[in-house]
Amino acid sequence: MISGKKRWSIRPFRRLTQICVIVFIISAPLFSQNPNTWSPSLIVQKRLPSPSVSQIFGDTWTLSVGSFFITHPVAFLDFAVSSRSVTYALFVSVLIPLLITLCLGRVFCSWLCPIGFILELTAKIQVFLRKKKPGHNIRIWDLRYVVFAVSLCLAFLSAMPVISLFDPPHLLGRELMSLFTHQQVIISGIVFIGVILVFEFFFVSRAWCRFFCPSGGCLSLLGAKRICRIEVEKALCRGCNKCMGACPYGLNPAQGPSGNVIAWMKCDNCGLCRDACPESAITYKFSLREKPIV
Repeated sequence: MISGKKRWSIRPFRRLTQICVIVFIISAPLFSQNPNTWSPSLIVQKRLPSPSVSQIFGDTWTLSVGSFFITHPVAFLDFAVSSRSVTYALFVSVLIPLLITLCLGRVFCSWLCPIGFILELTAKIQVFLRKKKPGHNIRIWDLRYVVFAVSLCLAFLSAMPVISLFDPPHLLGRELMSLFTHQQVIISGIVFIGVILVFEFFFVSRAWCRFFCPSGGCLSLLGAKRICRIEVEKALCRGCNKCMGACPYGLNPAQGPSGNVIAWMKCDNCGLCRDACPESAITYKFSLREKPIV
């Protein structure tokens, strides 16, 4: 059996990126204006404290760096459909994230999503506990595309962004902003994120990401023809299936997308299968066409 050369692990770099995102969405509100320091007495006395306004503001949904704005592709669609118009500034703000998605696939889910990072940590605790007590396994249909389409229809009919109301990464950023700026949180947002975590912990691993997330569904469609993808060198693969056990979406990297192309669109290029392969048979490849696995 041919053995591949052991490569460096991708996990530390992905973890570092995820931690940086978490640190950012926690620290951004701390450097923003806090209206609670603007008491009525100070307003009357014209002794308002100088507001602290950061040049970097926002979360994973929308981000501003000075006068430069970046918008998540799903946020762009949510805003555009609800307002029934597209401004030049909004169009420009989505170009970089859209290009990244078209080329690299839904890497937002695996490299930047703060909820994905939290769910990965939850999965580690879940694995530890399941050594003592197996968890439940519930069959669920993949409703991501349905939720995405219905949400856009509701946004159009109501003239109000709908996905932004329940997108977990945006909810987390919004709750942290509310907490640090107004010293309060919105109960509905906390409850929604809590339900996702409870279902994740006690029932189905990565259920929200795999079956319900409209943002993940949209990014899967946009990144379906990505040029960076996971590929397998069959000459090196010895069929140990460790890659399949490492995949959070239940895919089989050793077989590739030949079995179910739609399901394979869930792949977010996280690299867990690559790191798990003892023969270094799995790697990232840049190609305009899918390499057949034979």
